[in-house]
Amino acid sequence: MKNFFWGLQAITENFLFFSKQLSQYQLFWGFAVGFFVATLFYGFLITDHPKQVPTVLFRDSSSSFQKIYQRKEGQAYATSFYDFSKKANRLKTAFLLAGLLAILLTLISLLTVFYG
Repeated sequence: MKNFFWGLQAITENFLFFSKQLSQYQLFWGFAVGFFVATLFYGFLITDHPKQVPTVLFRDSSSSFQKIYQRKEGQAYATSFYDFSKKANRLKTAFLLAGLLAILLTLISLLTVFYG
């Protein structure tokens, strides 16, 4: 049973060493920052209304569609809800992945600082 605990201790030490090396590697941080900036640009380029990105991100598809695209009384919308929904889902997915990456990088940095 002692060997098992020694193995866990070795795995933990190697993980901490890897995290410490990774947090000091400038190319890794350049990639992370570049990925986040590229996600922002992608979010603004994919939408028809860049000012409405927060509306699309923080509301459901139907209410954000109604807020962005107005219609005249008794007429149909000029834009398809299906197309808007696809774009909104792509936008939400891209920002979700960028947010998860930011959380992961922050977690790695904090673990390295406190336990490294």
